Amino acid sequence: MTRTDFRSPVHDHQAVLAQILADLGLRRTLIALLRQMFAAQSPPRRPDRTPPLSNHMRRDIGLPPLPEELPSSRGYL
Repeated sequence: MTRTDFRSPVHDHQAVLAQILADLGLRRTLIALLRQMFAAQSPPRRPDRTPPLSNHMRRDIGLPPLPEELPSSRGYL
């Protein structure tokens, strides 16, 4: 058995929507709704599972060391 009726603590949805539009404005309300729609549709970002290995750890497992960052690569000349 499933419940098909939707119970809400708000009885007058149009009045609540009118109050939100009066407080925030149409533009801000629409932008907030669109952000929520796109956030719900996009897949969640997964964080990087492993942090990058230091040169010491890379050497221990037989990988070549990462190149050192030169000052010229940072834009300092």
